[in-house]
Amino acid sequence: MINSTAVLSFAGSVFRAVALGLLGLYLLASLPPAALHVGARVAQAAAQAGEDSAGAWRRIQGDAYVDAIERIRRTLPRDGEYLLVNGAAEWQGGPYWVRFDLAPRRARYLGPLRELAVRGRPAASLPAGPRWVVIAFPDREPPLLVERQDFLRRLELGRGPG
Repeated sequence: MINSTAVLSFAGSVFRAVALGLLGLYLLASLPPAALHVGARVAQAAAQAGEDSAGAWRRIQGDAYVDAIERIRRTLPRDGEYLLVNGAAEWQGGPYWVRFDLAPRRARYLGPLRELAVRGRPAASLPAGPRWVVIAFPDREPPLLVERQDFLRRLELGRGPG
């Protein structure tokens, strides 16, 4: 009879043995790669021990990006204002990082560069005020600092900012 406790007990113990065997196989297969991954991360952390925030920023963003941000910081006063433009083909967050890195300077976001170039008369689309335009790009590409009049002239000629 299938409903007898002996048959059910035997099936349960076989199921437990198979499950325990599969767990053992999984652990044998996954522990060595996991240990190698953890070891690499610990070695990376040990190599970067004692690194200051400026060194970490330079390592993560790259020398060209950090140098560009530092040049822009020297040009714009701390209480200054600038126009911020997204130079990427699609939204990737570059303007967020540039705005963060240039704080406490105030940013006035204008939108994507490709939209500014097709709005007709670019001079009419720029708000009055700031002398400088910062164009942000994605993926560690350094931002550009352009004087407002140069930016407008290039937009009107259809050549872009750079």
